Amino acid sequence: MNEIKQKIKAIIFDMDGTIINTEPAWQNVTRHVLKIYRGIEKFTEEQQRFMQTLSGVGLEQAALEVKRYFDLKQSIDEIMEHKKQAVDIYFNEVNFIEGFEQFHRRLQEHAMPTSIATNADPTTLQKLAQQMNFKQFFGTNLYCSADAGNKPKPDPAVFLHAAQQLGVAPQECVVFEDSIAGFKAAQAAGIKCIAIKSESNHDHITLANQAITNYHEAEEALKKL
Repeated sequence: MNEIKQKIKAIIFDMDGTIINTEPAWQNVTRHVLKIYRGIEKFTEEQQRFMQTLSGVGLEQAALEVKRYFDLKQSIDEIMEHKKQAVDIYFNEVNFIEGFEQFHRRLQEHAMPTSIATNADPTTLQKLAQQMNFKQFFGTNLYCSADAGNKPKPDPAVFLHAAQQLGVAPQECVVFEDSIAGFKAAQAAGIKCIAIKSESNHDHITLANQAITNYHEAEEALKKL
């Protein structure tokens, strides 16, 4: 870890799909809303592929894309509100990505500053922060696009905001991400990126500098940057 600290001064983590396995829960939230609005209970392969593309895009953008794709009459605000309500139903069994807790403990032992930088809305971020006790990992360094001019990824704003709050230059940071929007945001911010591999990002993994299956591989990936 001392070798890593010579070139990396802070590490920024996305949240959904990167440190906690919320992507299946978010898809269930979308299915729940579509069942209410359109009575859809079984989804075609094409519809399932579409829902995978919503990974990491943020609540408002996801609501907009769902409205367009399924031709919903409900407003964006109404769709967002129903999704927020469904979060309480489907997020009760969220867990950390394999190896994250051990890896972050190593970072803490070596006084490496870390933060979350997510497209999640503030309400969802705070709910999950309490549920998963993020304070033990990140203290108050929990940032979302609302903290950065409401500019969600792929805009780099939330990553740049997190770096500024941590007191480091973007080029001194590393981002852990799982979404295509996050990979592009890291590139735009000038921040090196390590991807968490998933079914939804395997065609775009080359946008990241390194890729890992879980956090047991994270330290080695950092050394290769």
